[in-house]
Parts: sequence; structure tokens; C-alpha cells
Amino acid sequence: MKWVYTLVLIFVILILCVFHWRLFRVADPDEVGKLSPNVLGLEQKIRKIYIIFQDERIEVEKKDHNGWQLTEHFHWAVNPFAVKEFFQAFSEEKVLPEHTVIILERKDGTQMVFSDTEEDDHFCETALMRILKQGVRFWCERSICPLKLWEICQFDLIFHQARQKFSFVKKGNRWEFLSPIAIEADDTEVEKFLGRIIAWEVFPFRDKNLRRDSSKTTEERNPEITMTICDVRQQQLSIHLKKRVFDAVSKRDVYLGYLSGSEAYFFVPLDDVLDHPLQSLCCRSLFPDIHSVALRYRGEKLFLSRNEAGKWNAFKLQEKETVLQLLENFDEKVILLHLSLICPLDVREKSMLDAEWDGEKLILEINETLKFELGIINGEAYLIPADKNHALRIENSSVQKLIEILEKG
Repeated sequence: MKWVYTLVLIFVILILCVFHWRLFRVADPDEVGKLSPNVLGLEQKIRKIYIIFQDERIEVEKKDHNGWQLTEHFHWAVNPFAVKEFFQAFSEEKVLPEHTVIILERKDGTQMVFSDTEEDDHFCETALMRILKQGVRFWCERSICPLKLWEICQFDLIFHQARQKFSFVKKGNRWEFLSPIAIEADDTEVEKFLGRIIAWEVFPFRDKNLRRDSSKTTEERNPEITMTICDVRQQQLSIHLKKRVFDAVSKRDVYLGYLSGSEAYFFVPLDDVLDHPLQSLCCRSLFPDIHSVALRYRGEKLFLSRNEAGKWNAFKLQEKETVLQLLENFDEKVILLHLSLICPLDVREKSMLDAEWDGEKLILEINETLKFELGIINGEAYLIPADKNHALRIENSSVQKLIEILEKG
């Protein structure tokens, strides 16, 4: 039986010799051009990819940390899986479609040019032809936001035409408005809004109707809304929304947007938060914790205070008589409930409001520290904090209800 083991051993040695020869042999110079890029390991050696197909030129360049980025037609992050799929499809082809030029530039600056003018119908069904036909859309990273939801700690909404800025900051697990007012935000709604932004998938494009100038001072680049998102590592993403346009594909109005440092445009779906951020993301009352209330209107004053035992007392002051009257049958729950339901609908700068009130002002003091003026201005009810440069728009019925409670008290 020894001869059997000898034959097996010889067979194994022959296989190893063939494998070694195939692995380490020196390729003939005339044969190198026929080897597939995948065999040559070009993906790791290439720093730039140039593709010319049907009068379209695409340039892709490797950036830091082996990340890829489009540089022509515009700057945009490349999906890393797209690079692998391209090299895989390219390695499987023997010739290229007609009028196609693919240039691979090595790290040392030397280039490998692949071209062919042969007409071959089989390319219509190949993966490489699909990549070439998709053009820029194939390479683009569709996710607009690279930040993680749980790592976002602050974001701003700037409405340039209305000169409004809404800032949100995360404290622990809670979201709060940082400006224009300090108030708790609705955590669920904020997380839902940020989740939609992170889930946005877009196909960037260059709008030929807009000039290529990327200066923010030009009319084409002036945004209507800017969203800036920041995570715990201080990474920022700024999304600029220019104007509303009609998208023929989705058959609806969308925003035309772009990113800082990019010439690419994309469509962003409309969101109710962008119309009324204060109303959409602040579902809580302006006055969640009240221990004293003071109302003054047309010479009458009403005071509500809570003692250490939690009991409420209501007083009314008649300025003509300068007498403080205890209201024993006053139902303080009515006014407390009404105040707890007041939510801000919108915010305006004082300078944007007409100075003339539609009637007398109602003065409101909460907890002896928060002072407001309430009234109707141009048919809208506003609550103006003292020593602040903004006014909060509230429901019109809120002012009327407070006046009614004060007069009946």
C-alpha cells in the first residue's frame, strides 16, 4: 500500500507547485492589459476614476480614510458600496461599450486608459452598462445626513426672510428650546422630526437653470431656511432650503435644497415643522408650574396665590377704593386650567408688529417673576414678555377668556 501513499504525496506536491507558479509568476507585459482589474488589485491602488460615456463626464476621487467623493459634476459623498460594485462589474468585462472611456489614475499619478469603439448589444444587459447609464446617480450617497440620531445634541432652524431662529438643545434625555424662548420641547415630536431628516434619501443633481457660482451672496444661493445639526463630537451638517418647487416625479411641491460646500441640488419633502416649528415641536404649556397669578385690566387687578399647604386664595383690588377683597367663591381652577392650555403658535420680533393695540392691554404676571403684555394686534393675539424683543402669537380666545374671568371675578 506504500505506493498508494507515494502517488497521493506526488499529486499533492504537483498541485502546490502549480498553485505557487500561478500566484508568483511574472506576467508578460502584453498580457497585463488583458488581466481583469480585480485580479490586479486596482481598487486599492487607484486614487481617481474618470468615466466618459455618451457625452457625460464623471470624476470620482479617493479622499482621506479611503473615502470616495464625486468631484464632477459636483462635490458629493460616494456610496462605498458603489465603488466595489463598479470595480466588480468592470473586472468582468472584456471590452467596453462604444464611445466609452474609463481612466484609472494610480496613487503615483500614472494613468490606465480603457476605451473601445466596438458596438456590442450584449452590454445593454450587463451591470457595467447599468452603472454607465445611471451616471452620477449611481455614485451618489443617498443619505443626506451622516449623523446618528442618538448623538445629536443641538439643532437650529433659521428662517431668513422672517428673521426667525429656533434653537433646540438636548439636556440629558430631554429636549428644550434654547431660543427664542426657554421652554420645554415635545421630546417625541423632536425625535420624530430629526428621524425624518436622517432618513431622507435624495438624488443630487445640478440645476442647469441656476448659475454655477457657489457664492452665498448671489440671489440663486440665498436660502429661505437653513437647518444646522450638531452632534456630541461637534460635527455639523448645514442643509439650505431655497424655495418651493413642483416635483414632476412625485407630483407635489417640495423644497429645492443644497448642502454647504456643494454645488449639487436636491429635492426635500415639505414638513409641517418647517411652517410652524414652535407650534409643531412645543406641545406643552407656557406655564406648566404656577404658584401665583396676577391679572390687571382696565384698573382692575386679580391675584391668585398658593400657600405652603397648597391652598389657593383669590383677591381682587379695586384701585378706586384701594381695597383688597378676598374672593371666597372664586374658582381658581378655571383660570389655572386656561393658563396651562396656552401654547405658543408662532413668534415675531416686536419691531415687526404694529405698536397700536386693538383695545387695552391685559397685564399678566406668573410666579411674580414672569411678566407679559397680552392683547390683539392686527387681529392676532400676542403675548409679549417684558424686556424681550419677541412676541408670541397665541389663540385669540385666550385673551378674551382671561378678560372674561377677570371681569366676572
